[in-house]
Amino acid sequence: MTAPPLLWHFPISHFNEKVRWALDYKGIPHRREALGASYLPRALWATGQPRLPILFLDGRAVTDSTCIIAALEDRQPDPPLYPTDPDERSHALALEEFFDEELGHPLRTALLGPVFTRDPAAAIHVLATGMPAGSKRMMLTVTSAFRAYYRRRHAIDDAAIAASRGHVEAALARIERELRPSGYLVGDAFTVADLTAAAILAVLVLPPEMQYAPSPPFPVEFDAYRASLAGRPALRWVAEMYRRHRGRSAELAA
Repeated sequence: MTAPPLLWHFPISHFNEKVRWALDYKGIPHRREALGASYLPRALWATGQPRLPILFLDGRAVTDSTCIIAALEDRQPDPPLYPTDPDERSHALALEEFFDEELGHPLRTALLGPVFTRDPAAAIHVLATGMPAGSKRMMLTVTSAFRAYYRRRHAIDDAAIAASRGHVEAALARIERELRPSGYLVGDAFTVADLTAAAILAVLVLPPEMQYAPSPPFPVEFDAYRASLAGRPALRWVAEMYRRHRGRSAELAA
């Protein structure tokens, strides 16, 4: 019997949420393992690269959320995340790439950069959401080193924090500009473009359907940034996408 897909993931990460949502949306039974602070050597050993998510699918390790969703589309086309119309498919994939690069990375910097600057322990509290308890304890015992590592790994500095908020504003404006009368970004149905944008922005909305939401109390900077964007139509749209399409988890019981 073929083993079910296994997802190595960071619970709080929006790129990992993309993959979880795709698995759940397609109803693909799978197992999950939150690697926590031990992820780096294990990811390197398994794939030769240092990032999550990693999906072990049909005997191979697939990395990068975009590549994983493409593999899931090939394996189980229904329900589809890629439009059948070639022009709409091209547009949906272009939006997926845009939100990954122009929203995903800047949003992480905009949210966590200021928190790491003032209160690294509070940032670790957010990052450790859904991880094994030992991972949070380990990160807290080496707070200064972890703070330096995280900022260097994601190129977070004062200039990057300032620029990142402009990128987030531009991405929200693009969602509001691209939305069609159907309520979706491409055509008349839910696609990878909607999934990607909503998954990345979920941490600003904290919809009730979010499976790995950080628990309060939140860092002051985290709450202030969320409050500054709370009235945006794009964020109301995120809540609606979660309400409509973030159904039951397909994760298998441990």
